Amino acid sequence: MRHLKIYRAIRLIQRTGSIRKAAENLAISPSALNRSVQSFEEELGLPVFDRVPGGVRLTMAGELLLNLLDRHLVAFDDLRAQLGHLREGVSGTLDICLGSDIGAGLVLQALRAFEDAFPGVSVTLVTDDTALPLHRREADLAILTNPETDDAVEVVHAIRVPVTAHCARHDPHAPTTLWDMVDQRLLLPPAPTGTRSALSHALRRHRLDPGTTTTLVAAQVADLLSQPGRIAVFPETVFLGDAPETRRLPMVLGDVQLCVLRPARVPMIRPAQAFLTILQRSLDSALPQPA
Repeated sequence: MRHLKIYRAIRLIQRTGSIRKAAENLAISPSALNRSVQSFEEELGLPVFDRVPGGVRLTMAGELLLNLLDRHLVAFDDLRAQLGHLREGVSGTLDICLGSDIGAGLVLQALRAFEDAFPGVSVTLVTDDTALPLHRREADLAILTNPETDDAVEVVHAIRVPVTAHCARHDPHAPTTLWDMVDQRLLLPPAPTGTRSALSHALRRHRLDPGTTTTLVAAQVADLLSQPGRIAVFPETVFLGDAPETRRLPMVLGDVQLCVLRPARVPMIRPAQAFLTILQRSLDSALPQPA
């Protein structure tokens, strides 16, 4: 940790413009701090600071070094926070509201990863396609598609997710066009969801009717999609992660914005923060956004 101390000291000297002022903040003598800087400069082989009247300023080498130090200190602070969580443990409860069109696949995989990492947290999942559980303080987080928001909730993460059609992996009658697709039984989420709205818009553009449908929640898709002659239309996250293998069909059905919401003006509890981090990483790695 010796180098971390001098890294932070160099950053403080740069900010204050003075070894003396930095030493006062660090509660050490200016001469001791100056010796530490000189020792580091000797190890580096180049001066970090030019000594000028009234203080110091970074050399060109110091400017380059500072960029590296900032990245190193931020990364170390993040690591220390994670180690703190491991040392202290995260316990308590976590209440999550899931939209009926996304409670499967990648989202549930992220939840299982959270449970493995924090076994001391009890989790409650409820299904609701609105933010009402947040308004009633019955949920710590809500994960919804195209949600209606107001000043009582805050969006803490949002990502565009394509709406895709999938059939059983070895379905011999898999359709290749929207016109063929609507002739088969469609497995669809409930009408209030962003996914159902996206599909309705896509079909209306082509003056098509969805035909025969089965309305269900995302968690039930895997059981019903195992039979041929059925097409499930849900956000792509439902078919990612450790979801059963399916075949994605070549239809363009629009997209939805998957949002993670929390109650506004309420401190986020530690279990919610930990789960949000895991979920963000899962979504961002699986669904890279266009530049």
